[in-house]
Amino acid sequence: MMDPKTIEEAVRNAAKTRSDGRLVLPCAVAFELAREKGIGILEIGEVCNANNIKIVQCQLGCFS
Repeated sequence: MMDPKTIEEAVRNAAKTRSDGRLVLPCAVAFELAREKGIGILEIGEVCNANNIKIVQCQLGCFS
């Protein structure tokens, strides 16, 4: 199991800052990060939720 702080750091490093200052993480990047770290995509989503990082460019069209 990966340390939650390590996951958070990886997500923050992968996230981009929009012009309005909000952190965003493209869905494809979230999946890639989960695969690289050997963790579930839900863990990535939980970290994003806890840190107010918005998932964008959803591959399923769930998020705009």
